[in-house]
Amino acid sequence: MLPMTEPASKAESRPSDNFRRILWKRIWQHKIFYLFMIPGIVWFFIFSYVPLFGIQVAFRNYTFNGGFTGSPWAGLKYFRQFFDYYQSTEIIRNTIVISLMKLGIGFPMPIILAVLLNEVYRMKFKKVVQTLSYLPHFVSWVVVVTLMQRLLSVYGGPVNDLLASFGLERVQFLYNTAWFYQMIVGSDIWKNIGWNSIIYIAAIAGIDQQLYEAAKIDGASRFRQVWHVTLPGIRNIAVILFILAVGGLMSAGYEQLLLLNGPATARIGSVLDVHVITSGINEGRLSYAAAVGLFQSIIGLLMILTVNRIARKVSDISLF
Repeated sequence: MLPMTEPASKAESRPSDNFRRILWKRIWQHKIFYLFMIPGIVWFFIFSYVPLFGIQVAFRNYTFNGGFTGSPWAGLKYFRQFFDYYQSTEIIRNTIVISLMKLGIGFPMPIILAVLLNEVYRMKFKKVVQTLSYLPHFVSWVVVVTLMQRLLSVYGGPVNDLLASFGLERVQFLYNTAWFYQMIVGSDIWKNIGWNSIIYIAAIAGIDQQLYEAAKIDGASRFRQVWHVTLPGIRNIAVILFILAVGGLMSAGYEQLLLLNGPATARIGSVLDVHVITSGINEGRLSYAAAVGLFQSIIGLLMILTVNRIARKVSDISLF
């Protein structure tokens, strides 16, 4: 007589049941950490997922009386309206140019700062430099631009007064097409370099010190240790952050460009972020602004997917 066996469905369900049991057991063991995650999850849900309901405004003739669901459908009307706008090509070009300059010049700077700070042995000096580099991140762009206006003013500004004392001509740094990109990229780096370097400093701190000892035994200089140990040790983090940074290629920075751009630099300083805010708030064209903002988001998503796929094929490092 053949031994009785359990049905196949029950036998197949056992691994999944065991997995669930182990999963819930581990979650319960680390319940404190999951409790700390709840505020972040709630914040992310409220401010990132709930607003997705408003995407439909880009496809409606939005009115305050009709609201999100009562306003009539407009289809792709506002997308066509943006691409038919005589300055749309110029705005998109300016956004991409400024974003590429910030990415190409600004992205390596936190890595360089983190590596340099790692080579500093005097802890007091290291802490002072770290603190001074972090502080600008917490200063609003309104304050930063005000400081720039005071420091770089043609008459009365200490920078131009110093140039004049050496017999050099005074320079109009702000609202000047010749210096516009330098001011935009330079102020962005100054404001964010310290804050962005934190994650690289943490990654360097996690590198096994035995690798440095082995490099020393092999006769590697400090530069060789940085090149063959430090940089490979933070490569994964750098690739991930680069992929995320590429997603913001269509976002050049609203507040900074709004404050540092003027009539003289409007030809090279008008970007999508400012155009969206101006159209939506100043002009009250909410559907048009939503359409342009959705266009930005779609391009950003496509850029992340593309760069992520390239990174996965080239270096086996990717977000997903």
